[in-house]
Amino acid sequence: MEPLPCDIVAFAAHPDDAELSCGGTLALAARQGWKAAVVDFTRGELSTRGTVEERRKEAAEAARVLGLACRVNLELPDGHLHDSDENRKLVVRLLRKMRPKVVIAPALFDHHPDHMAAAKIIQRCFYLSGVEKYAGGDDPPWRPHALLHYLGSASMTPDLVVDISSVHDVRMEAIRCHHSQFHREGAAEPPTRISHPDFLPTIEAISRRTGFLIGVAFGEGFTSMAPVPVPDLISLYFRAPWSQPERAP
Repeated sequence: MEPLPCDIVAFAAHPDDAELSCGGTLALAARQGWKAAVVDFTRGELSTRGTVEERRKEAAEAARVLGLACRVNLELPDGHLHDSDENRKLVVRLLRKMRPKVVIAPALFDHHPDHMAAAKIIQRCFYLSGVEKYAGGDDPPWRPHALLHYLGSASMTPDLVVDISSVHDVRMEAIRCHHSQFHREGAAEPPTRISHPDFLPTIEAISRRTGFLIGVAFGEGFTSMAPVPVPDLISLYFRAPWSQPERAP
């Protein structure tokens, strides 16, 4: 899909990363009327399971489920992502075209080198996209308002947690769209870390654990290198942790 102006964009190294890490946040933003998008750096062509064409169709279906305004694939080489000037210019021009207010990037520390490379590229482009003389192009400079990193495989404490309880089912449906990557009875492909039968239940358990931190059923956590602005402290804490939702009489 062509890049479109949006309010929030999540960058991911591979086609299923965003769904697994911040799919609920994107679905919630779309439900709230914001324009949400995903930018995948690669097509996942080195994946042990599934073909490039299968993964393309799965990503498109997941985008539909999440309600994304657009999903873009940069088609950079899987397994070879690195923080180069060429890749920075590609991302900077994309940010200027999409003009998101919030950017979500992978974790800076993770088990997969592509994840960390993507995080470093975005971290630098977050600033460079606002430098008028950098990269050229037809679009004016644009610096997003916030850069967040979703949690990776390394243990870390989130700086903020988004309550995704209302869209948890949507998130899991979007994740399962990438069925080629997960456990399937009788599949002939070699097993992988994420094709283990317990992987998706664990993803759900992590979301429950993250939600537990703020007293809700399901949550997605993020880290931020900058302080999180709070215009109204009382409204931020309007709801007591684990308070029961109001019931109709």
